[in-house]
Amino acid sequence: MNELWKYRRVLTRTTLYFLALCFLGAAVFPQYRSIALGMVLGSSVSLLNSFYLGYKVQKVLDTVTSGEGKKVNMGFMTRAATSVLAVVLAIQKPETFNIYAVAATLILSQFLLLFIGIRLTRKEE
Repeated sequence: MNELWKYRRVLTRTTLYFLALCFLGAAVFPQYRSIALGMVLGSSVSLLNSFYLGYKVQKVLDTVTSGEGKKVNMGFMTRAATSVLAVVLAIQKPETFNIYAVAATLILSQFLLLFIGIRLTRKEE
């Protein structure tokens, strides 16, 4: 599972750069502050969900390799609940978080992982 840690490190770095840009945008352009903070909330939840999914994949892999017969799930309900919580927070505080920005960046980690995977695969060749 060395690949998982490599992907996680690059994803974390890329997301933190994105968060820094969003905070900078919120500071420089106050008229777009709710959009920038919505993007911060959505991308933070997206990163959290991808970390949790990586943790669950590691647990499933450990369970399979140890030969145990117990059932392990992938934690979909937990990840869905954190996403719904972010959207509900944006609905409750529309002056702080833009709902469309939150919803759009909830899938940021998945797209970043796609591009990171393509880049790392080409780098190995």
